[in-house]
Amino acid sequence: MHNHNHGHSHNHKHHHSSADTASNRIGWAFCLNFCFTIIEFIGGWLTNSTAIMADAVHDLGDSLSIGTAWGLNKLSDKKSNAIFSYGYKRFSLLGALINGIVLTIGSIWILLESIPRLFNPVMPQAEGMLLLAIFGIAVNGFAAYKLSGGKSLNERVLNWHLLEDVLGWVAVLIVSIVLMFKPWPILDPILSIGFTLFILFNVGRNLKCQRQSNFDPLTA
Repeated sequence: MHNHNHGHSHNHKHHHSSADTASNRIGWAFCLNFCFTIIEFIGGWLTNSTAIMADAVHDLGDSLSIGTAWGLNKLSDKKSNAIFSYGYKRFSLLGALINGIVLTIGSIWILLESIPRLFNPVMPQAEGMLLLAIFGIAVNGFAAYKLSGGKSLNERVLNWHLLEDVLGWVAVLIVSIVLMFKPWPILDPILSIGFTLFILFNVGRNLKCQRQSNFDPLTA
């Protein structure tokens, strides 16, 4: 009897420490991503690039997702009992809903900025775009690398988000290099509209998945 209790407490300690490290990794990725998103908005404004602004909106959404996951991780670690399991689902649905609203408003703003530029292209500052793209690949790549060590589902999902961000920055990098050699300013709004449609598609998909997992009796 005594041994059984001892083993149970040891397992609980082990679970607690692994949840703590997951929480630390997610928290660390959130701080890094959020700080970088602010730099992106400033950089997008300074370089006059709607593509960087669109990427900043995408990164803001990912920061909110990471922040929600961090909060959920801390909550589930505090009260890992059956009573609150449905409450967590509601909390994650609320997180997805807020995230969706922020991203939709951001996307509409980007489209209002980008669409007029298709007809009257404005040349962005390609060198600034290039520097931000290199910085973006490094920051998001490093955050993804940190989360890739995690085994939790949260970390795997967030890692995928960060890898998407890296690909977005690779696209900005390619466009900025082309703009340095060819005066094709229309590439900037085309890329930003592409990013924005991708964001809106993801918002719809995520909200649909959240609704299904919240109202499906098998997963609730």
